Amino acid sequence: MLRKIGMTIIVFSLIVLSFANISISTTTGEIYEGSASIAYRNVTVYAPAVGSTDNGYIGIMSTITVTIQSNGTGKVFVDTLPLAQVDMQGSARLAVKVASALVESDANCDIDPNSFDYFFVVRTDAPVIGGPSAGGIMTVATISLLENWDLEENTVMTGMINPDGSIGPIGGIPYKIDAAYQVGAKRFLIPKGQGTYLETIQETNNGWTQIKTATRTIEEYVASKGYDIEIVEVEDINQAVNNFTGYSFPSIIYEEDMKTEEYTNAFFNLSNSLLGESQETYNDARELFNESRSNIPNKIWDWDSYSWMYYRSEIEDDLDNAKLLLDESKTWFDREMYYTSTTKSFLSLINSRYVIYACNYFNTEEEDRADFTEELIKEVNSFCNEKNHEARTNEITDFVTLQCVGGAQKRASEASDYLANANNSYKLGEYLISLSYLARAKERSESIGWWLNISNFFSKSGTIITSDIEKLALEYIEEAQQAIAYSSVLIDEIGSSSNYLSDAQNMLEDARDERENGYPAAALFEALDAITKANLEIETIGISSEEEYKEKVDRINKSASTSILKSIALDVKPILPVCYYEYGDSLLEEEDITTALFYYRFSGMIAGALSFTNVSKRTVSSRFEGIPEYNPPQNRFSNIFSQLSTIVIVLALGGLAGLGLGLIIAGLVFSSKGKTKKEIKKIEKTSYKNYSYPNNEAPRSIEEYFRKNK
Repeated sequence: MLRKIGMTIIVFSLIVLSFANISISTTTGEIYEGSASIAYRNVTVYAPAVGSTDNGYIGIMSTITVTIQSNGTGKVFVDTLPLAQVDMQGSARLAVKVASALVESDANCDIDPNSFDYFFVVRTDAPVIGGPSAGGIMTVATISLLENWDLEENTVMTGMINPDGSIGPIGGIPYKIDAAYQVGAKRFLIPKGQGTYLETIQETNNGWTQIKTATRTIEEYVASKGYDIEIVEVEDINQAVNNFTGYSFPSIIYEEDMKTEEYTNAFFNLSNSLLGESQETYNDARELFNESRSNIPNKIWDWDSYSWMYYRSEIEDDLDNAKLLLDESKTWFDREMYYTSTTKSFLSLINSRYVIYACNYFNTEEEDRADFTEELIKEVNSFCNEKNHEARTNEITDFVTLQCVGGAQKRASEASDYLANANNSYKLGEYLISLSYLARAKERSESIGWWLNISNFFSKSGTIITSDIEKLALEYIEEAQQAIAYSSVLIDEIGSSSNYLSDAQNMLEDARDERENGYPAAALFEALDAITKANLEIETIGISSEEEYKEKVDRINKSASTSILKSIALDVKPILPVCYYEYGDSLLEEEDITTALFYYRFSGMIAGALSFTNVSKRTVSSRFEGIPEYNPPQNRFSNIFSQLSTIVIVLALGGLAGLGLGLIIAGLVFSSKGKTKKEIKKIEKTSYKNYSYPNNEAPRSIEEYFRKNK
């Protein structure tokens, strides 16, 4: 019976909400059939978008009606008309996931979000670009319905929702502000750090037309248009909810160092062990190289590449690089940067391993070198298969093993790729290149055991099952696909891009391969990697100077630190986030700013995503703090008007004072002539009528907007 009613509600929601008069207020109701009933609640919110027309791009206002239906199972349905350039299904599912996590953690709310089904009906007047940019407002609307909170009518928002609850970057903000102004919005929420945009400028000099781009602030745009809209940057869903409802979810922050005792012990032991191993391997490589020096050609003509090859010098360079990395590892170890020390030791091992392989190759008779390479491929392949099996079959029971096994599976996948490249190079007769890949495959497979053993240093954290991991991996892969597609659309319009987007596409392909090859934990983290890079592609649009990058790094650094400390307070034990955060610190010192930016953002993304997955029910209490006070923008025109008004008032007061003094004197002079007859002029009151908007004029209020768009 309930199933039949459920299907009725689905059809009812998608048909009635598509054509009925939209109401900005929350609507509740109940449908009965016999003794069974289903309750529902819905709300309509604005979602500004960018529309494509024959004359270019414009801002248009979409509406999203969100409905929650009781007696559900957590299903999500989306109806979009017309279709968005990027599918919104993934954004809707992620919105429900993030909203459900927050509501489940709220001690002041006793409902189970998983007992509802969710419907999103999206309507707009023109085809829109993108789709994920409505994720933030969809999440806010879902939370408001589950918590039964009212939404502020004069606030509009744009921004993606990320798996960690952060508000992701978007494009077309000036167009969207235009759309928000048309419906009378007073406050416009945008993602944190997107207070600037690129403006295209066309200049004509001596008959030549040149197109340039210039960086402008959103505040400047609002002022130039004369809009009385307050621009507010929000970093996460909690800040967005507060601006719409006045409520917030207080965060619990871990007050001590993010490097807990468990973390320090685990990576001290690992880095200390690897220092010894990398030192020993380097010594072996150096000794073997010195013994093999005479067998390694220093200069030989290569007919395939048609160039001179300096094999001895190149191998010696690899040996020197191994020593350099080993020394760096010791330096970072002494500074208690244990994960960074581990990374440097690992890179040193790869270089030393290659030197050993190359020396043995040249110590082999020339006619037997192909066989030597083939036998080494078989040896490394057998070792990799053994380690890969461990990574694939190791049990995941909690958030500690999820991260450690995920790290191991990622390295197993990379080792397999290196091994495949080694085989391809061997078939092409490129034996030294094959040996280089084999060195990487061997050391990557060795590192699988490191990550699996790290979990022994940590106590259990939460509970997770394999099916949950596979589901999460699939969800994050779909979200990464949407984020990349959206970023690609924006970048294509601008005509420029960085390496973040191409790296994101590679990570997405890796995540798909890992999921298909039985590495769901690795796929999960690779998908988060792809989402992070796709977001950074948008966030760094218009940033070119080192100073601008440093400002961005500083903000993201603080945000990541907060996310990590929150996750520790929730007993998530963020092993990977702390590792990547530390590595970001080391990269910043080495002045690799763009890579440091990624590692900071990635660390925060993982910490937040794990926190939203490891939901402890009823651990926080939502509280009403009030909607932030509206602060209208102050532009130069209003300031000039204010100054002119002050001058006019002063002059008027002076004139009145002079007039009064003159009247007194006149009264004294002409008092003997008697008083003149007063003439009183009647001032008629102005009669104000309700203004009727012409057909070609946009509405200036929410109510008028609805009347015009029935």
